Amino acid sequence: MNKNHCKQENIRLGTHGEDYGSWMSNPVFYIIGGIGVLAAVLAVLSFYVLHVAVLGVLFTVITVALLVLLIWITWIRRQYAFGGGGIMEQVHRVVLSHLDYDGEGKILEVGCGSGALTIRSALTWPKAKVIGVDYWGAVYNYSKALCEKNAAMMMLGSSRLLVGRK
Repeated sequence: MNKNHCKQENIRLGTHGEDYGSWMSNPVFYIIGGIGVLAAVLAVLSFYVLHVAVLGVLFTVITVALLVLLIWITWIRRQYAFGGGGIMEQVHRVVLSHLDYDGEGKILEVGCGSGALTIRSALTWPKAKVIGVDYWGAVYNYSKALCEKNAAMMMLGSSRLLVGRK
C-alpha cells in the first residue's frame, strides 16, 4: 500500500456536514416516477374503461418495470453517495493513489462539481495548491458557494483550496 493510500484512509468526506450532491439528479427520478404513474393510470383505464385486457396487462408490466427501475436507481444512488455506500469515495481514492505526484506544486481539477475530489486532493497533499473549476450551470445542483461551503466544512483555508467559475 503506497503512502498516499494510507493518508487517504484517514480522510472521511461527508462526515463534517458537507453536501457533495449526487451523480444522478432529482429530475431523473421525477421523470421515471411520472412515466410510471402515467403507465399505472393507463393500465387502470385499459382494464376498467376500455375493457382491453391486453393493454391493461401491458401497462401493468410497464408500471412494475418502472417501479423496479426506480427502486434500483435509488439503491445505486445511495451506494455512490458519500454518506451511503461510499463507492464514489473509493473511486476518488483509487484515482489519487495512481497519480505519480509528489505533492508539491499545483493541482487543477476541471469539472469539479461539488468539490469532493478537489478537497480530497488538498487533504492528501497538504503542500499542494489545489484549484477546482466548473461551469455550474443552472441545470446542476452544484455551485461555487456549495464548493466553498464544503471546503470550509473540511476546515481548508482559502489559501490552500481555490474554487473558480468558468
